[in-house]
Amino acid sequence: MKLIARSVANAIEVPRLLLKELGIKISNQTLANKLEEHPDFPSLMAVSDCLNEWHIPNAAYRIAKEEYNAQELQFPFIAQTPANGGMFMLVHQIAHGTVIYSDERSKRKEISEEEFLKRWSGILLYAERGPKSGEEGYVGKQLRETIANLKMPAVVLLLAIAILQTLNFSEMSWGYGLLLLLKCFGIGVSVLLLLHSINANNPLVQNLCSLGKKNNCNAVLKSDAAQATSWLSWSEVGFFYFAGSFLALLFVPSSLTFIIWLNMLSIPYTFWSVFYQYRHKNWCVLCCTVQAILWLELVTAALLLPASFDLTTSNIGILPTLLLCFLAPVLLWYVLKPMLRKDAEHQMLKGQLKKFKYNSELFVHALTKQPRYAVPNEIAPINLGNPQASTVITMVSNPFCGPCAKAHEILDKWLKTRDDIQLKIVFTTADHDDDQRTKVARHITALSLTNQAELVEKALNHWYAQREKKYEEWASAYQVNMGDEVNEASKKQKQWCEMAEITFTPTILINGYKLPEPYRLEDIRYLIN
Repeated sequence: MKLIARSVANAIEVPRLLLKELGIKISNQTLANKLEEHPDFPSLMAVSDCLNEWHIPNAAYRIAKEEYNAQELQFPFIAQTPANGGMFMLVHQIAHGTVIYSDERSKRKEISEEEFLKRWSGILLYAERGPKSGEEGYVGKQLRETIANLKMPAVVLLLAIAILQTLNFSEMSWGYGLLLLLKCFGIGVSVLLLLHSINANNPLVQNLCSLGKKNNCNAVLKSDAAQATSWLSWSEVGFFYFAGSFLALLFVPSSLTFIIWLNMLSIPYTFWSVFYQYRHKNWCVLCCTVQAILWLELVTAALLLPASFDLTTSNIGILPTLLLCFLAPVLLWYVLKPMLRKDAEHQMLKGQLKKFKYNSELFVHALTKQPRYAVPNEIAPINLGNPQASTVITMVSNPFCGPCAKAHEILDKWLKTRDDIQLKIVFTTADHDDDQRTKVARHITALSLTNQAELVEKALNHWYAQREKKYEEWASAYQVNMGDEVNEASKKQKQWCEMAEITFTPTILINGYKLPEPYRLEDIRYLIN
């Protein structure tokens, strides 16, 4: 589990560091999404394909160790290490027998050149900044990402301010204040433990649990010993204890006696927890932190509370309020728990669907089971892209169809960054002079018959980019002579659409096969190599 989690984090972080080094602006979320959607992720092929999509010139090389010469290398480059084929390091410089590199754990760390050659598989990927390198709409995406990342810190900050407003610092003792602070730390660690119970692959929890060589949070937290009962975990008990006692201290300061007794009753559990981890030779950083906080609470109560404090006196009248303080986190958790589990299951199912959808063998099998239709030149389809490409994408389009405009935008981006596909566009129309669809289709067909691919591409982009599609204004910018062959082509395209049983637009064909469900056009960009 640790190796898989690290491999994913490494395969995202190292390309991010490369982009930062080259000064190319790609939002972190876009980078992660594009890489994870690639069927060969994590691999250098996935990185290379994504760099191509952002107009970043790059090339991969395999160098035999006996031919290695550091002076011939260009920096920075991504070096592949053998583990899983998906572990990388970003090499910044090699000089005087020293290699400076970065990965998801280390930044600009130095190792000997000899050690580097032992780790390196001999495969590297070099990239450089181009004139068009970068992400379209980067500023807006980065702003949205920043706002999303600030949501949780903002909520925590507002809660902290609200809590501080309720405290009277002039009358607060050091012991009381320190107990409140320890309760806050306890709540934070307990929340991390609860996150682990919902999603053990949470990156933050995984990073904390990977500290040290003998740590294995999963072995401890997934064991039977982590459960107080079949329906209640010790992580939940810890959260209820810290959150409830924090609220009690905050709103009912006279409950201090109850809180200290409750803390003393929890101490035997710390011995059992540490003994269990020692006996099984597995240590959970978060669990040990909880035990340390419990002991710090006891020490704080013993050393910092006033000598006049009496553990034998208590106010029975505060019990109803005290009960409410401990019930509040219980109710909150059991409201949030189903929602968090549902979201985690959704993410897991989404990941499983990606593995299915982006499996090239499954895609080819599903595709070739679909009906196949030839797209003859007699119907005069619009031809764009590389005419020699072995992969032919046919889009059956309606000039006034919104989804068709979106599909055209996607395909246009592909054509600008790839030379391994050919695009054919066939229009479905009513094929009569009064039909607006027919007018547009005939006009574009007439433009295509002039064999000016750049003009046709410009006209199509202009047409689909219009919010209000007005044929007369558009046609005046792309004047062309209409011959009888255009009307004949329009007629044949209508007949072909009827023969191919085109019932909706856009309909996508890959080498004549209809694109099967549940695949969408944007899903297959890496599956049609």
